[in-house]
Amino acid sequence: MKYEGKGKVLRIYLNKYTHHEKEFLYDVIVKKGYEMGLAGVMIFNGIEGFGFCCPACKTLNLGVTASTCQPLIAEFIDTEEKIAAFLPFVKQVMKKGGIVIYDAAIDFDNFEH
Repeated sequence: MKYEGKGKVLRIYLNKYTHHEKEFLYDVIVKKGYEMGLAGVMIFNGIEGFGFCCPACKTLNLGVTASTCQPLIAEFIDTEEKIAAFLPFVKQVMKKGGIVIYDAAIDFDNFEH
């Protein structure tokens, strides 16, 4: 199904190694987004970063990212309604991190709801 129109991007900043119960938090969030029928998500590993886990969270160590604070971004794209319905779950499971939502022009050829 093709979808073209207004939408939202939900960008979640978190630590790659943060857990929720026995799973990585990003896996939990991605699985829930899939269950809720969101159009798409992509996970980006950060090379360096600071500030989303704790006051000491930083990977700025001469380019070496051996820290337990490894930045990661999960980016979901869908309609405003779907993102709004998904957001309470994300806020519930995230103890630390950041959330940014912005408008998007969506053009998907394989958009399923």
